[in-house]
Amino acid sequence: MEFDLQRIAFALRRDMVLLKNTFITGILVGSIILFLLCLFNMVWDQKLSPDEFLGSFTLCLFPLGILFTFTVFREFHDPKLNASFLTLPLASGERLVAKWLLCVPFFVIAFSIVGILIGFFAMLCGAFLFQAPFDVTILFQIGYWKTIFMFSLVQPVFMVGALSFSKNRLGKTVLILGLLFVSFLFFYFIGFGLLNHDFGIFYGNEISSEAFDEASGDFSIIGKWFYGLIFGPVMLWVAYLKIKEK
Repeated sequence: MEFDLQRIAFALRRDMVLLKNTFITGILVGSIILFLLCLFNMVWDQKLSPDEFLGSFTLCLFPLGILFTFTVFREFHDPKLNASFLTLPLASGERLVAKWLLCVPFFVIAFSIVGILIGFFAMLCGAFLFQAPFDVTILFQIGYWKTIFMFSLVQPVFMVGALSFSKNRLGKTVLILGLLFVSFLFFYFIGFGLLNHDFGIFYGNEISSEAFDEASGDFSIIGKWFYGLIFGPVMLWVAYLKIKEK
């Protein structure tokens, strides 16, 4: 698979020009929602805590990022746009890299900058309206990087959904994710029951609770690697295959 940075940069600039209005509109809508969420959080206790700001930021980042991903890949199902994009002198890997750079790093950096500015403005308004403390440090915390990492893992799943379905793409993707989640949860409880039923683990509330805590601790590392591989590299590889089919 050959990569040419100039061709990738060309494809990235092309998408940025075509989606400029959509991107600006989405950022503005997200900014308004984030500002209102920050103000609502300050109404109750007259302050904006780090967790409240991060929760509001995450609540805006994920839906906007997912919707933007579906918008970026919409041209694959539009006959007119599809023909103009697929005739570009780009390898399948270059197309994927250009789309991913737009949907993840570019979007995350842009919305993060806007989020900090909105948080700053919201705290100014809170200090004036509710006498809330003005503390800029709540806008910068370690939890932000965990949020970005989770978004970068989840985004390829919706990228595959955007490439796989031509109609009701978001609804079908969410439905499949829900079914997979229920299936994994059911499999986990069935496996736990089969492995521990003979030990009478379900007959004592205290023992059962402790066993579930221990099992959660033992399998958390394995689960992180397992789901991380599924939601990250594997889904990117599937997306590459989907683009190659086009």
